[in-house]
Amino acid sequence: MNPKDLGELLAEPRIARRVSVENLMLVSLGLRMCSQTTIPAELPSGEAMGAAIDARFKPQMERLRAIQDQKMKIKAIGEIRKGMASAFEEVVEGSPDYKALASWAKRLGLKVNQVEVRPTVHEVYLYRERDTLKELQRLTQERGKLRVEAVKRPEPSRGQLQFAYPEEFNGPWIRRMGRLLGYPDCCVDRYASDREQGINVEERAATQLKELQGEPDPHTYLASYFFPCTPTCEKAKARGELYHSKLSEALPEAGEAYEAIIRENLERVRRQPEIIGEYLSRIRGA
Repeated sequence: MNPKDLGELLAEPRIARRVSVENLMLVSLGLRMCSQTTIPAELPSGEAMGAAIDARFKPQMERLRAIQDQKMKIKAIGEIRKGMASAFEEVVEGSPDYKALASWAKRLGLKVNQVEVRPTVHEVYLYRERDTLKELQRLTQERGKLRVEAVKRPEPSRGQLQFAYPEEFNGPWIRRMGRLLGYPDCCVDRYASDREQGINVEERAATQLKELQGEPDPHTYLASYFFPCTPTCEKAKARGELYHSKLSEALPEAGEAYEAIIRENLERVRRQPEIIGEYLSRIRGA
């Protein structure tokens, strides 16, 4: 990846800088096997796109709540899902933001695997090697099976999250995906163990920071939405330092951008319980 491409990617307004650096550059430089971008949420105009789709289907969702006949309700749900999928294709995949992400992936020689989580939420995985795709496909198939199992045998204590993200309660799945995304084994194992035991990972990570004497090295928070096993994890810190060093070698401005990003990552983990609380409040008030 030449400095000219790096500089142009950093200046690309249709891709969030965090996504440019963590998800495109690090994979392109061979520092990460794979990266994940959730769309439309992680696109610059993602909030507006989501609001546009929600507004389009709000009347249908309100009518759905009034339907009492179960067969009619199932049919209506199917029609709404189909409509949402079409809206996603039109609003999200037709957007300049999405096209910029796809264009840059191609320009950097990265391959793309896009997975539907819900009709209006997809995950875009960027990778380089064919073996990575095979593992992604296996994990996608297994997630589908976990979703079916969650519907058949729901666990009351897990709430609605188990239907949208059933893999978050499956340790083996979490471990395989975490390693694919380039996270240290100790951090992946701690995250998976917490989820299996019903421990709130976000609360745990924020509490660790609160109880820590002094400030942690931001390099430990090497990627967005990554929760290290501890704020002083040497393996996570070393990997973050490697990323920083290699980006700086490729282009000093890329290293500077990464330094700012990992500081943001640290602060996000510190505030994650509060962020989740605010989100849930908005959802309940909608």
